[in-house]
Parts: sequence; structure tokens; C-alpha cells
Amino acid sequence: MGSWKIIMRSGSGAPFDIYLAKSYLEANGIQVQLQNELAAQVYSGAVDQAKLLVRESDAERGIKLLTEGGYIEV
Repeated sequence: MGSWKIIMRSGSGAPFDIYLAKSYLEANGIQVQLQNELAAQVYSGAVDQAKLLVRESDAERGIKLLTEGGYIEV
């Protein structure tokens, strides 16, 4: 089934950006998983941040899309 790779972590400035990035990748045909999503919402930085994961085979394309879309800086 393939491994998953973290390509983005939620930030403290705009924690909802990870949801926008998730939707953006899905709209471009990339399957996405969120990790620690609920804990990041409930504990607001007291525990690990939410993480956006994609399949390793989609990681390069996902990073390129997020960079072009202004979601991350490389």
C-alpha cells in the first residue's frame, strides 16, 4: 500500500492552514491523511502539532503544489 510522508505541520500563526492545504492537495488528486488533528485542536499547542501526510510516491508533487500555492516555503 505504500508508506506515508509528512510534508507539512500545522503552525501556531494560522492553524487552519493545514485544512486549506489538505483540500488543495485533494483537489489536485493527491490522497492526504491528517495526524494528531484532534489533539492539536483540543490542546492548542500543548501536544504535538497536526501533520499533513501524503504517500511517499506523491511527496515531491505535493511539496511542489504546496509551495506554488503559498502554503509552505522550501
